[in-house]
Amino acid sequence: MNIVLGITGSIAAYKALELIRLFRKEGAEVRVVLTESAQHFVTPLSCQTLSGAEVYLEQFVLTRGIKHLSLAEWGDILVIAPATANILGKASSGIGDDLLSTAVLSFTKPVLFVPAMDSGMWENPIVQKNVKILKDAGFHFLEPGVGPLASGKSGKGRFPHISFIHKKILALTAGYQGLGGRRFLISGGRTEEDIDPVRVVTNRSSGKMAKELMYAVICRGGEARGVFGGVSIPLPEGLSITRVRISAEMLAALKKDVKWCDCLIMSAAVGDYRPVSSSPKKIHDERLKISMKKNRDILKELKKYKGGGCFIGFSLEDREQLKYGRRKLHEKGLDFIVLNSSKAIADDRIDARILKKDGSVVKCTGLSKWELANKILDEYIKEFN
Repeated sequence: MNIVLGITGSIAAYKALELIRLFRKEGAEVRVVLTESAQHFVTPLSCQTLSGAEVYLEQFVLTRGIKHLSLAEWGDILVIAPATANILGKASSGIGDDLLSTAVLSFTKPVLFVPAMDSGMWENPIVQKNVKILKDAGFHFLEPGVGPLASGKSGKGRFPHISFIHKKILALTAGYQGLGGRRFLISGGRTEEDIDPVRVVTNRSSGKMAKELMYAVICRGGEARGVFGGVSIPLPEGLSITRVRISAEMLAALKKDVKWCDCLIMSAAVGDYRPVSSSPKKIHDERLKISMKKNRDILKELKKYKGGGCFIGFSLEDREQLKYGRRKLHEKGLDFIVLNSSKAIADDRIDARILKKDGSVVKCTGLSKWELANKILDEYIKEFN
């Protein structure tokens, strides 16, 4: 993949260096365009060292060929990260007075803006008008996150997490069909149930599948809300996530939003059982015997709220996957169920099957969790477009 990376004069410009590093690690070729103001924050030498290629600085110098046209021909995607209010204003007005702004105008393949600025600037009606003009013209955006800003204030304007930008680029260059604003409610991670104040009954689910599903939904133009239990991975800023601990909390959080969504994806590993009672003090007995009772089945409880939406479940079985999958599909009122084995917990690449309500099976072999997330969304679009 050939990536043209435009860096503009934002305090977040230094984070673009991590983007270059990630792109190169993934095997992409990178050409960096630095605006004049960006050079106050990062140096051409840093960009050249990390990219291993010439850095483009000025348009109006004597050189062979026309730089903005050669970049447009070479690149598979133009990513402007960070994108300031200034470059958004230029692009929306059709102004091309430097190398980066002329590259935007001449680029015929995907162009992605990743804005980063103070919340007051981002929320300014003029900036929002410019964003709308660009979106209507077919340009792509990854909106800023919410949190502490360089000004010391907190609000919307933070540079998105590097991995989020990476996923957006993968989605754009893969040509995935968009979700057109569809709303997804996604559960992930693991629940736990108390034995005493120190010990819990839980499982080894990492939460990675749910995170990749949220990334995929947002990167394809949908809205995503998450309800996550315990996880073994960092959850980046910019995702709308409610954190819970026990099964009852997860059920309550999902009930709150289930009518909001067009599709519920239940990928969390919810504990089937909990102790009949938990000790208020740490247990010191030499032998421990725990009586367990079954938790309420969350998907069965949510079934009555389904309406015309889509429900997708997950089933982890090491034997007779289709037998148990068909039973769960029927009992829980699911449209699809994703069948996998216990190997999926630890492995980055997994084999899975998507069992549909009509009995058909889609085999997914050796996919990363990002690829599986997009395959699930592809099947959703086929059935519910």
